[in-house]
Amino acid sequence: MSIKIVKFLGGLGNQMFQYAFYLALQKHFKNVRADLTAFKTYALHNGFELHTVFNIKLEEASPFELNLLLPQNRKWIWRKLRRLYDTKNAYWEEQPQFIYHDTIFEQRKSRYYWGYWQHIEYINMVADELRNHFQFPNIVDKQNTTLIRQVENRITVALHVRRGDYLTEPLLGGICDEKYYDRAIAYMQERIESPLFVIFSNDIKWCQTKFRNIDSIFVDWNIGTESYRDMQLMHMCNHFIIANSSFSWWAAWLGRHPEKIIISPNQWVTDPSWDTSGLILPSFKTL
Repeated sequence: MSIKIVKFLGGLGNQMFQYAFYLALQKHFKNVRADLTAFKTYALHNGFELHTVFNIKLEEASPFELNLLLPQNRKWIWRKLRRLYDTKNAYWEEQPQFIYHDTIFEQRKSRYYWGYWQHIEYINMVADELRNHFQFPNIVDKQNTTLIRQVENRITVALHVRRGDYLTEPLLGGICDEKYYDRAIAYMQERIESPLFVIFSNDIKWCQTKFRNIDSIFVDWNIGTESYRDMQLMHMCNHFIIANSSFSWWAAWLGRHPEKIIISPNQWVTDPSWDTSGLILPSFKTL
């Protein structure tokens, strides 16, 4: 009997991609498990948010299954069991990233999958399930309720700026610069009459200076374990200016406006040799 284990790690956006991959595996295999052990010691972000935000419960791999598929435990008994169960080479790391690995669904042997699985093909397999499962909790707090009332009769553009950790991130930083946002705002203003820009960021003070001359609302109150509310509010907007961030990518994907415009940077990472066409979709306007 083969087992497929998916490692979950990272923030909410990354977990949503991993969940899509997890569901895609379930379409092909019976025994699919989740490894959530990274969140016991993971200090960044807000832990395993698929459960706290969407009430998603995964079937977790047992310690026995993890020891059987992972190579770290070098005790004689586990090395013997791996030979017996043919799991010596079960560990499979996503290489390269951002690519759709179709051969995964042809591999019948047990596998432990480490990666982010950021490609639209995994999502397309389970798109209906994802939209059903990614249902945010009702908004009842005063600030977010007030914002919704403020924008309900406006054409809104969710604008996401990722600074903070991205300022020193060699692979992801520096792509969505000021010129990108200038071009994106101008594009929206040329095509939409009197848009209201609803601005989300981990550096709102910078945004308040940069975007002070456009009709905008700055959302700065959803912090800590309530940070996911920014994604929830974003996806309720009509149109999107996203960063090269899984957080705003998912907000745009979940957006329900039938004629939504999604503006994306024309590259997702600083290395031009990486193929990120599974994230920067043909329906996106790239600038």
